Amino acid sequence: MKKTLIALALTTLPVAAMAEVVLYGQMKAGYEVSSTKSSGESRGPYQNGIGDYGSRIGFKGSEDLGHGLKAIWQVESRIHLGNSDGGSDGWANRDSFIGLQTDFGTIRAGRISNAINANMDVVDAWEYNNEALGLGKFTRTDARYVGIAYDSPEWAGFSFNVLYSPRDNVNGGDRNAEYERGIGSGDKYSAGLNYHNSGFYAKYGFDYLKNSAVKLDGLKSDLKDGQVHRVEGGYDANNLFVGVGYQYTKNTSSYFRGLNDLSIVNPTTKEKLDVGDHKLTEDNQGQEAALTVGYHFGNIFPKISYAHGWDVKVNGTKEKNTKYDQVVLGADYDFSKRTTANVQAGWLREGNGEGLGKDKTTAFGVGLKHTF
Repeated sequence: MKKTLIALALTTLPVAAMAEVVLYGQMKAGYEVSSTKSSGESRGPYQNGIGDYGSRIGFKGSEDLGHGLKAIWQVESRIHLGNSDGGSDGWANRDSFIGLQTDFGTIRAGRISNAINANMDVVDAWEYNNEALGLGKFTRTDARYVGIAYDSPEWAGFSFNVLYSPRDNVNGGDRNAEYERGIGSGDKYSAGLNYHNSGFYAKYGFDYLKNSAVKLDGLKSDLKDGQVHRVEGGYDANNLFVGVGYQYTKNTSSYFRGLNDLSIVNPTTKEKLDVGDHKLTEDNQGQEAALTVGYHFGNIFPKISYAHGWDVKVNGTKEKNTKYDQVVLGADYDFSKRTTANVQAGWLREGNGEGLGKDKTTAFGVGLKHTF
């Protein structure tokens, strides 16, 4: 049950003038151990430690403005328990916005999840920090953009949402210096369509990313726009859970690590391009799919996932040994509606490119989650 706080101290304002503020969040972390073996090498040392699973805290509120109009706001921040993954705990670094809600939908402005992050990820039913213990490869396209969004009301089980993030909210650099400041930092567009009825659900998410990659052709470098298409569907009722997903990505972050965070040279000046904090990705296309099945036996929820990524295309040519396969097996135990323990094991095999062999990671984790 969510706790309700009073926005201002009782001694400073009359009761009638005070707004209601809701405090909410999740605290979740666990112990994880993993080891990776590369082709032709002995198994690497075991890595172990406390991993944070995405803990967060938030505040939100609303005010009825009359005539079916309501003002809404939210401030949500990430909490890294122990900062074991090196993350920072900045203020309002998760979904944080202000907006207006009506019977015809909601408009929000601020830092907002794309459709893929906001309404999907159902197939990834795991809590984890280590990528081998959940479908983090499949869900890597989850994102938050600074922009303006519209969320429709639900009609006969259907709803949709759209989000636009202007270029200058992503990068305020010189528009004429595209090579130095424009790579990976153009306008961003997101859209989603959702349907659910009697336990069945279907979801589609789409992102269009301006200047998200670079196509290399000798000394020539051309900026390319990126796309993400994800479809998820399944059934979640009567103790049974089945989730399946398919994702197509083009000119954006790839599950093949060799394509991310590249360094390139300006073909005119021969100088290394400075892209700041933006990731630089080579022209690529990838396809992947995931399946999760689970069943509730009272408080126990055993489940299993399988994910597969096919060999990617780089600059239009299929790159051998760039696919991946993954299996995650485990179970959740509900102590209550708000507190859940998890235990799971994961196996991840991924290619390193033609002639470079494969990495095989084995991992185990046990953790605890509390929602308030």
